[in-house]
Amino acid sequence: MQDHPLTLIYAVFAAILTAVVAVVATRVQRLPDVIDLSLIPTGAGLGSLVLVGYGALRRFEPQRIERLALLGTLVGGVTTGAAVLIAWVADVVS
Repeated sequence: MQDHPLTLIYAVFAAILTAVVAVVATRVQRLPDVIDLSLIPTGAGLGSLVLVGYGALRRFEPQRIERLALLGTLVGGVTTGAAVLIAWVADVVS
């Protein structure tokens, strides 16, 4: 992780952006007061598991698998967040 601090910085910014969007959406009553964002950590975990499994099957070194876990967490969380946003926009528009 110390080799690639930008990955951690991107993950922090994605988490902050998700929290800010949720707060603003709740404040303007676009989402209910209780927001279930449990899909995002689930998607982040699944993304991490998929890439770690891929790295294990390819017999990568442990340091490379660590980087794959971080990348999978970031990609899985952002992808799930984007899917939730797209589903929400589709529901609002229709």
